[in-house]
Amino acid sequence: MNKHAPDSCPRCGNIFTCKANNASRCDCQNTRLTFDETQYIREITVWDFDGACLCLSCLKELQQEYQAKQLLA
Repeated sequence: MNKHAPDSCPRCGNIFTCKANNASRCDCQNTRLTFDETQYIREITVWDFDGACLCLSCLKELQQEYQAKQLLA
């Protein structure tokens, strides 16, 4: 059995493999998020996607979205 089974991103539908049970191999490690960015993304994933993992592309897009909102604030 493959413990890192491919899944589809609930935000964009792209296929990716979540490796959250092995953080050193997880795609999330390829992007550096601040605490505030992490909280922003966490709130979105809990409310819009039932807390599901997002693909790296969506994580980066949401990071940029957060940063843009901060510039406008």
